[in-house]
Amino acid sequence: MFGKLLSICPLLNMDAQGRLTARAKVRTKHKVIKEIVNRMVEHAVDGVDYTGKCYISQSACLEDAKAVAALVEANFPKLNGKVEINHIGTTIGSHTGPGTLALFFWGEKRE
Repeated sequence: MFGKLLSICPLLNMDAQGRLTARAKVRTKHKVIKEIVNRMVEHAVDGVDYTGKCYISQSACLEDAKAVAALVEANFPKLNGKVEINHIGTTIGSHTGPGTLALFFWGEKRE
């Protein structure tokens, strides 16, 4: 409840064992959208020269997904095609709820 009042958006990551873990708490949706893309810049194979595919899954936040896709396409000029936006499935959606956005790309190996 307090997180919603303060506009805090948790930035989650799936660890090597498949568990969702909170990596950061960012105030305002606009800032967390930028932070998601910054994490991709930091962790994508070849950085901003990334040439792979990119996918976004979203749960009732299509406009936010489009904003992330636009930032990704602007920051990664060698991206293989456009960012594909899909819906989050019921399993993940039941854990995270509406407003969830997930960004998928080939990144460095997680330990």
